[in-house]
Amino acid sequence: MRRFLGTAVEFAGQIIDFIGFFRAYARWQCEDDVKGLIGKKIGMTQVFTDEGNLVPVTVIDVSTCQVVGKRTPEKDQYSAVTLGFGEIREKILNKCERGFFKKNNAPYRRHLKEFRVTVEEATSFNVGDAVKADLFSKGQLVDVTGVTKGRGFSGVMRRWSFKGSQTKTHGTHEYQRHPGAIGQRKTPGRTYPNKKMPGHYGVEQVTTQNLTVVDVDLEKGLVLVKGAVPGHNNAIVYVRPSIKVAMREQHKAARRA
Repeated sequence: MRRFLGTAVEFAGQIIDFIGFFRAYARWQCEDDVKGLIGKKIGMTQVFTDEGNLVPVTVIDVSTCQVVGKRTPEKDQYSAVTLGFGEIREKILNKCERGFFKKNNAPYRRHLKEFRVTVEEATSFNVGDAVKADLFSKGQLVDVTGVTKGRGFSGVMRRWSFKGSQTKTHGTHEYQRHPGAIGQRKTPGRTYPNKKMPGHYGVEQVTTQNLTVVDVDLEKGLVLVKGAVPGHNNAIVYVRPSIKVAMREQHKAARRA
C-alpha cells in the first residue's frame, strides 16, 4: 500500500509539472516576445570555431531588415512589429500594398513578416528603423523557418524513406521501390486516410529548431548558423530565438513561483 501511494504521489507530481509546463507555454505565447528577423539564405560554407573545430554553417543575410509597421494593444489588442525585407519598385506593388506603406510612411519592402514583442520593446522601435544582426548573439540557439526545396512527384522511398521490397521481382519492373500493400481486402475494403503513398514532395514550410549561432557579422549584416536550414539558396527564411529555450525558462520560473 505504501509503495502504491508513493507511486501515485510521483505520478501526481508529474501531472502538476506538465500543467505548469503548458501554462508557461501559454504565457510565452501571449505575453513574451517572439522577436526575430527576416533573412535570405546565401548558401553553406565551413568555418573554424574558437576551439579549432571545423563546422558547416549556413550564411543568412539580414542586412535590409527594416520596421515598416507596428501593432499596439490599444488599437490591435496585442503588441507586435512588422518587418520588411528586400527592396521593390513601387509600380510592382498593388494599391493596397502602396497604401500600407504610405500610411505608415515606411520604405517599400518586398517581404513582410509580423513578430510579437513586448510593449516595452515595441516603444523602442520606430517605423523606418533598421533591425540589425546584433539581435542575436554568438552561441545563441535559434529556430529557422523556410520553405523546403521542391522535388516534384516522388516515390515512397524518397518521400517517406521506405525500405522498399526485399523479395524477388519475378520480372516486374523496379518492384524493389514499390510501397507494398496499402490496405486489406474485404475488411475494411478500403485504404485508410493519410496512408503514406507516392505524391508531391517538398515546397512545405519547415522549422529547424535549436540551431547554434556560430558568428554574427554586423558590418555585412550576416548571421552564420550551424548546420543546414530549409530552402534553396536565395530563399527567404525567418530567424527567431529558440522556442524550446524560452519555454524551458518560463517553466522554471513558473515552478519557482
